[in-house]
Amino acid sequence: MMQDPKDYEQDLLARLKLDNPGREISPLPECGWGHSLIPAPDENPEKTDKGLRVLVIGSWTLGMLAFEAIRALEGERPDRVNIVGLVTDDPLDPQARISEHKRFWHYYGKHRQEVYELHILEEALHFGVPCFTGEVKSGLFRSLLAKWKPEAVVVAGFGQLIDAPIIRYPDCGIYNVHPADLRHGHGAGPKPWEDLVERRAETTRLTIHQVSEEIDSGPVVGVSPPINVRLAEGECTDDVRLIGEKTFMPVKTMVGELVRGLCRNWECGRPCRINRMDLESCFSSAERDALMRPIDPGKRGTLLPLSSLCAGDSV
Repeated sequence: MMQDPKDYEQDLLARLKLDNPGREISPLPECGWGHSLIPAPDENPEKTDKGLRVLVIGSWTLGMLAFEAIRALEGERPDRVNIVGLVTDDPLDPQARISEHKRFWHYYGKHRQEVYELHILEEALHFGVPCFTGEVKSGLFRSLLAKWKPEAVVVAGFGQLIDAPIIRYPDCGIYNVHPADLRHGHGAGPKPWEDLVERRAETTRLTIHQVSEEIDSGPVVGVSPPINVRLAEGECTDDVRLIGEKTFMPVKTMVGELVRGLCRNWECGRPCRINRMDLESCFSSAERDALMRPIDPGKRGTLLPLSSLCAGDSV
């Protein structure tokens, strides 16, 4: 008998409470789906309220890599960076409107969806970051945005449309991480890797761009070095998850450099948006060589620094 999707949702919430009973988990009837999750008082008691206030909106592996990059910066300099919240997908709730069938979630059954959602929520709560899994185009989220007061927003792998009130809110801008070469007009929308397969492309790039109301159309801030998406001997692959894992390799370096740039502006009293960065120069020659190596199917699930929850898995 197939398990009810709601059972996965309840299992997820139970596991989160089991790890720390002091967490506050509340449903969001105003949104129609999702939960508000508040860390327990004993989770990361050293977290301060200092530094550039950054909101992370993301899910799945792409969102987790972006969160990890910013978390590492806060860990190094808690007076410089402050993650004020995490907004993430809730693919387990059948009422959630996250374009599940048009985006990456359709590659996974409910069990794997639970693993990915649990991973990012657990990591955020353990770091002392409150989480939200409901509808962002709601009055409730507007009030939460006003409470968190983010000065910058980083989006990575999120299944809801982000509207104008959110886009206009942060003084330092809102930026999206997209695994396609948007500077050359490729791969906008929910199927960037399918675009590579259809075009039989040899290389691609990861893009960070400013968010606009039209999907993946905001000004490009910077791109990664070229990324080889062919197999050995130059053969193409139709395995979009294998391609996807390769395109995620530059995420942490690029997001880290973006937030460092925002912090420099903030520290100088110039909390302005970043319009252009030379993100390619952040990569060493060895890192560039790694990006240009052919994809090795035998290394699926080993290219990214994934947690033990996702060990051996690919994007």
